[in-house]
Amino acid sequence: MTSHPGTRPVLIADANTLAAELSRQVAGRPELSKIAAPYLAIFSAQALVEVAFSPPSLPEAEVRERLARGIPALAPEDFRAEPGVLRGLWDEICTIAVQHFPDLAQAFESIRHWPDGREDSLLSAAIYYLRGEADILAEEAGLEKSLFQFVLNNTLHPFLRRYAAALAPLVNLEAWYRPYCPICGGEPDFATLDKPYGARRLLCSRCDFEWPFRRTCCPFCGNENQYLYVPSEDGIYRLYLCDRCHRYLKVIDRRELVEERLLPVERILTLPMDQAAREEGFG
Repeated sequence: MTSHPGTRPVLIADANTLAAELSRQVAGRPELSKIAAPYLAIFSAQALVEVAFSPPSLPEAEVRERLARGIPALAPEDFRAEPGVLRGLWDEICTIAVQHFPDLAQAFESIRHWPDGREDSLLSAAIYYLRGEADILAEEAGLEKSLFQFVLNNTLHPFLRRYAAALAPLVNLEAWYRPYCPICGGEPDFATLDKPYGARRLLCSRCDFEWPFRRTCCPFCGNENQYLYVPSEDGIYRLYLCDRCHRYLKVIDRRELVEERLLPVERILTLPMDQAAREEGFG
């Protein structure tokens, strides 16, 4: 956890905490049980490796120098994890996906076998992923890109959460108003408007770190003139739509909440918003 004057501390919740909160939320909203089921299984699989993983330390001076230059703290080549552990979780994520998305079983089975015979293939894939180039691997292997990204994201997520927790104290949130994550360089896939004035924070799609960013600007293309939002009926959620790059961002307004919410859980509970945005041509 890290804190700076005028900012809310960043808390990186682990998989066990996320699973418990998702279960609690679904208990009160049973209509979301089907949506939540695969992610509860994924959190359980991630928890087994996350609790045993300690990210190797990085030179503090080098990390601070990177951040000062606008470079994320974790360089792609710095990522380390035991190949056998990565492969075990990769297989488990594919098994869960096959069970919960049977119509995509063949595609996920092809993805499951992609690392066969290459011990370090997932470590190499992690580097591609952190560079934003994972689609290259999927295309070369003839695999469906979005499904490959799904498996890769959920395989690497528990390790990147641990990196984020370790590196968070080195991030000065007041100095990082960039559209990409200061920990791993990932794009946001969710955001929050904080109390009391609605300052916006972005949630990293890869490591779950939160950081501040301008409220009226699209984090994907910088557009400020054609950036509108559609509120939910209860006013708690907003779907921001950019008419320039045709991408969207889900947002929760904490000013409308009595209790705190965990953003990685909210990204799952709001999956129907993703579907609505895509049906309107936003991606």
